[in-house]
Amino acid sequence: MPVYEYEPVDRDCFMCPNRVAAIQSVNDEALKFCPDCGLEVKRVISRASFKVSKQRDPGKHGFTVWKRAEKGVWEKSTGEGVDYMVGDKEEMAQIEAEKTRPSKVIDLDAKD
Repeated sequence: MPVYEYEPVDRDCFMCPNRVAAIQSVNDEALKFCPDCGLEVKRVISRASFKVSKQRDPGKHGFTVWKRAEKGVWEKSTGEGVDYMVGDKEEMAQIEAEKTRPSKVIDLDAKD
């Protein structure tokens, strides 16, 4: 069953923490009043957590997954296709040059 959070509608509560958690069924109606102090409350969006119970294999769904074996070399871990991809030295040099290039500075106050 999910945990829903509620908070007072128009003011802070001095008797209980400003958010109250309630374990409710998905089909239950939202609370109208705080179970601790009786103030009018509204349901708020809170953090949710999910757990996937079984591992998914992307290769079974037509995807190929590549894992970096070393610099410039990628090895296929699942799926169809060639076993290795290797970048040539020119491409690798271009990538490294882009990484070291200073970032462009934009002056937002400058007039065109």
